[in-house]
Amino acid sequence: MTTATDLREQAAQHDREAYRSFEQSGNDGFMSQWASGLMAAEKRLQADIDDNGGRAMFPALFDTDGNLVPAIRVLGEWGYYWALLATDDPNGRRRGWFGPSKAKKAQTARANDAAKGYYVGYVMAPAKAELRGGNASSLSAVPVRTDGGFSRDVIVVDDGQHNEYGETLGRWYAIHGGLI
Repeated sequence: MTTATDLREQAAQHDREAYRSFEQSGNDGFMSQWASGLMAAEKRLQADIDDNGGRAMFPALFDTDGNLVPAIRVLGEWGYYWALLATDDPNGRRRGWFGPSKAKKAQTARANDAAKGYYVGYVMAPAKAELRGGNASSLSAVPVRTDGGFSRDVIVVDDGQHNEYGETLGRWYAIHGGLI
């Protein structure tokens, strides 16, 4: 089994390969340097996820009573929105949609969302590191949920009822050392 320490050593090896490539060929080796950098970032992120018990932080949808709502976050033409699920199955039938407020002030956005019956909060969910992006210039290492986008097997960090991610998230970070 690969440990977080092993992953960090692999990341360091990718960094050394990128440096060696630059030393040998300067900018002519930019593609191998770029690829080595991405691989190092992915390994480091996976090590952080492993250190967090295989979890990373993700937005989640809650009702105004603080209950987790079966919903998956979807990227659409005009940004992210929530597909409301009929059951807890992330691959199941959709029962509706919720578009979070795009207000610039966090308090206004929160109030607008609450008027529609929802809050956007944060959970620690099962995750893995992947390289994602629309093209080579936007490719980066990101945490990806391994539960299909919704599960009740999460740790609630903030149920969305607090201003600007609120006291709960701040306390969680203080206790857990600012983990992802």
